[in-house]
Amino acid sequence: MITTVAMITIRAGHQEKVSNILKAHVSRERKLKGCLQAYYKRAMNNDDTFLVFAEYDSLESFQAAEKMDEQKDGGKVESILRPHILKAFHGSFE
Repeated sequence: MITTVAMITIRAGHQEKVSNILKAHVSRERKLKGCLQAYYKRAMNNDDTFLVFAEYDSLESFQAAEKMDEQKDGGKVESILRPHILKAFHGSFE
C-alpha cells in the first residue's frame, strides 16, 4: 500500500481557489484504478492550512496515477499539486 500525505499552507485570501483545486484533485484521484481513498481537510485552527491524503493499493497504481497526471494535465495549475505532495511525503506501509 502506498500513502501520500501533504500539509499545504497557502497565502491568506486564496482559500476558496485552493479549496476548488484540491477538490478537483481528490475527485480525479478517487476515480483512478487502484486509488483506495483520497481526501483533503482544512485545519481546525488555521484556515490557510490543508491536509491532502491519498492511498493506493500498490506501487504500480501510484506510479500510473503519477504518470497519468503528467501526461493529462500538461502543466496546468492542478497538476502542480502532485509534485508538492510527493515531495512532502510518500512511503510504502506493507
